[in-house]
Amino acid sequence: MSTTLSNQWKQNEKIAIQRAKRLSKNLEKMLFVIYDNEEEQYDIIDEDGLDHLTEEFDLDFDLVAEVG
Repeated sequence: MSTTLSNQWKQNEKIAIQRAKRLSKNLEKMLFVIYDNEEEQYDIIDEDGLDHLTEEFDLDFDLVAEVG
């Protein structure tokens, strides 16, 4: 699989949310889909990651979805 295909979810909100739902179910934990405005891509993080981003860094991001 090419890197472009494996990272396609980082460019598409619907695909990122679907991926987060699958991961959340497999990991049995709450996950968040964010859009990183600086990197211009979606990312999936857990609650600890979200706390870390909001408390430790001044990251320019939008919370897109909460799944779990």
